[in-house]
Amino acid sequence: MASKFAIQEVGETAQQPAVEEPPVKDKKKKTKAELAKEKKQAAPFEFPNRRPTDREPIPVGERLVYDVTYLGVPAGELTVTVHQHKQINGRKVYHIEGRAVSSSVFSMFYKLDDTVESFVDYEGFFSHRFHLKLNESKQTRDALELYDSEKKQTFYWNRWNHYKKGFSETKEFHDIERFPQDSLSALYYLRVLNFPPGEERSFPVVSEGKNWEAVVHFVRTEKMETPFGEIDTVVVKPETKFQGVLQKKGDSFAWLTNDGRHILVRLEAKVKIGSVVAVLKEAR
Repeated sequence: MASKFAIQEVGETAQQPAVEEPPVKDKKKKTKAELAKEKKQAAPFEFPNRRPTDREPIPVGERLVYDVTYLGVPAGELTVTVHQHKQINGRKVYHIEGRAVSSSVFSMFYKLDDTVESFVDYEGFFSHRFHLKLNESKQTRDALELYDSEKKQTFYWNRWNHYKKGFSETKEFHDIERFPQDSLSALYYLRVLNFPPGEERSFPVVSEGKNWEAVVHFVRTEKMETPFGEIDTVVVKPETKFQGVLQKKGDSFAWLTNDGRHILVRLEAKVKIGSVVAVLKEAR
């Protein structure tokens, strides 16, 4: 599975192993059931095409920088960059990287330098691969998740070293819904969606082998001062369901530019203790 989800440059062809020709067998007439089974197996797997026809929703080279506060205290900076397109399993993908670094003051209490990478299908806008690396005061962690939508399966690998709990390593396979988002690609998938007043949108999210349903509610429109000037934004309320049960951890809200780009300009997220706020301060 790891070779299937290897990252390649666009246009690069994966080397295929040599395959020996099977021995010729005596031909016999096949039953209708056998013919139907062969036809089903031979049919190519179909991927969705969710690309807008009038715009590029995620431009290569885009770089967004956010100021992050925790409990009202400046905590650090989050930078999200869209790199050159890559290729996974013959599919063209977006390569999106986010890096969160604590401020010098906040590092006196808790230091972090965390990186996430998401590889999102260019046409279908679903995740193929997600990589998380944490380097924090109390823990280091390296986690990889590979999403096989054709087989409806994910491989989850997690290597974790916690200052109290010690070292642990997990390698697991889990069943998933097809064409899921990861925790980073979910924010970019919002840029493909439309939000008519009063309506909601839902889509599957897979994190650490667990299936979630993200439900995003339209709340209102609001003018906001941003690096683009004072502009109209769409305010949405994201919620999650696990096994059909709504997970209530306090209300969270996201502000997106009310245009074809739907760039995230502000995020207020409830966490176990308090809330985290991210505000866009620089955009390229």
